[in-house]
Amino acid sequence: MLSRPSEAASISAAGGSLAGQLLDALRSDVITGRYPPGYRLVERDVADTYGVSRLPAREALQALRAEGFLEVKKTRGLVVRSWSERDVTELFDIRQALEAVACRQAAANRTDADVRALRQAVTAADDAVAADNAPAAHNANALFHQLLVTASHNVTLGEIMAPVLFRVQWLVRQIPDPHAVSHDHHEIADAIAGRDGPLAERLAIEHAEHNRTTTLVAMFGSGGHGD
Repeated sequence: MLSRPSEAASISAAGGSLAGQLLDALRSDVITGRYPPGYRLVERDVADTYGVSRLPAREALQALRAEGFLEVKKTRGLVVRSWSERDVTELFDIRQALEAVACRQAAANRTDADVRALRQAVTAADDAVAADNAPAAHNANALFHQLLVTASHNVTLGEIMAPVLFRVQWLVRQIPDPHAVSHDHHEIADAIAGRDGPLAERLAIEHAEHNRTTTLVAMFGSGGHGD
């Protein structure tokens, strides 16, 4: 039986479709570890736990599966997916390529407001690390990467990257020290502020590679590629 999350009470009161709100809540609960890999998500239990009918529960679960968070097991139905080393490596390949484009374009297209938002996210992550608040640090780091895409002012890139960033958020939360994820953000923000596209692109590639290695070590004890 699912434990009732804090978001459940707000689903029917907030705007937007019930299925969309439930998708956001379920995705957040998977990313933050409330439902770990292998956890079985049953339509009836989801509906009861989040206070919705079975139709939006079914739609939200189908959407979450399409985003790559769930998989079907023959004897168990829908469960939170597990990751292999190859899965992680392939996801970071995609993230690395797309975020390099985002950073290069952000350096060319960013506004002063974009730079302020990036620096605020970096500061928030630093403050959270200093306070030993890992969840807040991970949230600030995730926001930084979302803001990189925003600063690119490339709508299509944002649409493509959204599901990738959701899954990356999920993976990097396996890293016990959020500073290992965020320490490159200062340099990336500076390069974008200085409109240095080649530098921003190079830093993004190096940052993704560093994150890949750190995530693989945290999850599998190895920084290499594997199946």
